[in-house]
Amino acid sequence: MLLAMLLPPQKDLGLERPRIRISVQLLFLVVLSAYVIAMALIGGAVLARYMLPVVPLVIVVGASTLWRRLRVWTMAVAVVALAFVAAWFWNPPYGFSPEDNLAYRDYVVLHEKAERFLEARYPMSRVLTAWPASDELTRPWLGYVTRPMQVVRIEDFSLDEALSAADFRSNFDVALVFSTKYEPAHPLLDRWKKWEELKTRFFGFHRDLPPAALAHVLGGRIVFSEGRKGQWVAVIELQRGEMQNAEMKMLR
Repeated sequence: MLLAMLLPPQKDLGLERPRIRISVQLLFLVVLSAYVIAMALIGGAVLARYMLPVVPLVIVVGASTLWRRLRVWTMAVAVVALAFVAAWFWNPPYGFSPEDNLAYRDYVVLHEKAERFLEARYPMSRVLTAWPASDELTRPWLGYVTRPMQVVRIEDFSLDEALSAADFRSNFDVALVFSTKYEPAHPLLDRWKKWEELKTRFFGFHRDLPPAALAHVLGGRIVFSEGRKGQWVAVIELQRGEMQNAEMKMLR
């Protein structure tokens, strides 16, 4: 749309194709700005879905601009549509919310497999996990398990949380651990420390320990593990006895 603005308007029968009235475009801008400011003040609305009510206004202006400025505007719209579909399957080289494309399907498939394994093998066990898996295990109507399981919840799978959980390992028997965010193989801004500091300060950024490290900290062994395109899930069975206690002392 911005590139098309550099071109003169197309003419039909000697007349320029009309634009959306400036007053209407300004009204669109006011609505968009008010919505963004409101979401910023409310806080927490950092996901793309929160912008859906005003996205149609942007699409209307964009389509109108392409129609007015490009002779082959239908081809441009087709390219945009193809790029939109391609983005369903392509994960960008930076962190993003899995629900923005079909990465969310990968999340669902991974958790479905792990939680069915968990329910079949450890139906009466107390499970250490984090949200949203804590809801998936306690609310059968979500479709992951057939009956509620006992859950001990932690915030995430960072080193601090894992060490805190290890201190109270008598409260759970098995752990369902997973990537709480998309982790690209080659992050675009991974080496920019300031960017990581900003994410940590304003968005609660943290790094999840990998399954093997979590198993070591919790004093258990991995009995189920699977990954898909930057996401992973694992089930860790806790080890009891003197050997495990000795390992934890060495870790401390």
